[in-house]
Amino acid sequence: TDLSIHQPTIVSGLAYGIDIAAHKAALKNNLSTIGVLAIGLDDFYPKTHFNTAQKMMEKGGIASDYLSKTQLLPTNFAERNRIVAGMADAVVVIESSSKGGSLITADLANGYNRDVFAVPGRLDDKQSAGCNRLIKTNKAALIESAKDIEYVLGWVKETQTRNKTIQK
Repeated sequence: TDLSIHQPTIVSGLAYGIDIAAHKAALKNNLSTIGVLAIGLDDFYPKTHFNTAQKMMEKGGIASDYLSKTQLLPTNFAERNRIVAGMADAVVVIESSSKGGSLITADLANGYNRDVFAVPGRLDDKQSAGCNRLIKTNKAALIESAKDIEYVLGWVKETQTRNKTIQK
């Protein structure tokens, strides 16, 4: 919602959790949103996201690098992440275990010279270990809010920043 003024296109692997939440939020805020499947366009996974994907077809789309009748294999998920990273100007990792798929996307994005952001989490939270490691190893910028993304990507004009400073 906070980034909607900039009209970004939201891209993800349409996975459970943060991915589907981002697509639903994009649709709610009338933003373009693209899901990249790990299977051919003749099938759909995860099936529970099919209705959201139908809505996405009206405001963005669904993409795949796989032919029809392709078998869904665990390796497909990591492979499709190269498309997600390639389509994005920036990758935001909200939550990840130490071996989460979003870490693959973040590594690919770094290799493509894309900006990578991560939300830090509690040290004892297994679902924060990946984000914390990205930040610790300088592979991602720490973000706390949409304002951090706006700043790094240059979406906030200098005059806007000056005006806000003067008004304070």
